[in-house]
Amino acid sequence: MSFRFRHHIVDDDLPKGFYGQTAVADLDNDGHLEYILGGRQGTIYRYKYRSPDEWTRHVLGEDSPSAVGACILDVDGDGWVDLVAGGAWYRNSREPGRLFERVVFDGELTHVHDVCAADIDGDGRPEVVTMSDRNTLRWYKIPNDPRAPWRRTDIGQPVHAGVILGDVDGDGNIDVVRSNVWFENIRGDGTEWTEHPLGPTTPPPQDFRPPFAFNATRGAVVDINGDGRNDIVLCDAEIPGGRIWWLENLDGRGRSWRRHEVPNGDPVRRGAYHGLYVGDLDGDGDFDLFACEMEAVLGERAPRYYIWENIDGKGGRWKEHVVFDQNLGGHEPVLADFTGNGRLDIVAKPWRPREENALGGKMFVVFLENISE
Repeated sequence: MSFRFRHHIVDDDLPKGFYGQTAVADLDNDGHLEYILGGRQGTIYRYKYRSPDEWTRHVLGEDSPSAVGACILDVDGDGWVDLVAGGAWYRNSREPGRLFERVVFDGELTHVHDVCAADIDGDGRPEVVTMSDRNTLRWYKIPNDPRAPWRRTDIGQPVHAGVILGDVDGDGNIDVVRSNVWFENIRGDGTEWTEHPLGPTTPPPQDFRPPFAFNATRGAVVDINGDGRNDIVLCDAEIPGGRIWWLENLDGRGRSWRRHEVPNGDPVRRGAYHGLYVGDLDGDGDFDLFACEMEAVLGERAPRYYIWENIDGKGGRWKEHVVFDQNLGGHEPVLADFTGNGRLDIVAKPWRPREENALGGKMFVVFLENISE
């Protein structure tokens, strides 16, 4: 397939800083998606899509306790989706120009890297899973009154990043992957967890070994090869020379794994990936991959955006497509159909901009309109 994207600058007027907390949702229940972006420990913005070249920016909330992680869910069950970031949730104001109400559920949960939601205890309602360098890997039960403190259950020790939720062992329960290991939800109610090893992660290069350069950053639990067993797809931690790989679940129970590298299309040392999409990007029913290089951890050339097409439908043969090469890096990208043409578009921004980027060091949001045929 030939993938084609037309790029648009959504915003190049943001204050410089560090930005994570990306999400996509229909916040105002009008049937159209919005893009959410938050500054580290700062302001959270929402962008209303009007056309590929016209977006309206509003402040969603202030004083985010999160560094990178955020997720969308209807916390209070009123039919309007809310935002969870760090130890606070932001109640939907139902009006684009009005701030969401900030409600703290754990005042000590700050600088959070990963925030996810799934039904951990099997009661049919989502729970929130979080992790950061400063806090344990844990899940929170949302009480009937979500303004009350949320009950916390620890799962395991943290690493920098890489929380993924899914049924790893095929028993119908939601398990938790933590970059280099996975935790089995023994009883299916989140009260008892057993840690199991995964296949080896990529060691950081000798010339780049900060604390965040170990293990993996983002991933997904999916059946890549179509054998009925869920596998795990991961992208390397924030290192130059970043790669994407998947672990084949050989026994279906998560006890035996085989690592498969997704080949790069050229031998050039790449920058770090911090964001991974796993889904059907060409409409043939199998799982393709998307990732982009950061500005904060560069490779040997300016950052680019890539799609890996799953040629054989089993993760054994991949074709790499460079879909954006304009010296603008990406971090925590989101993919969704903003234009309504049935194709997934891409919205991305940097963690922090570099002075040499194509916008002269400006902080930005870029929209890649999917015009593939």
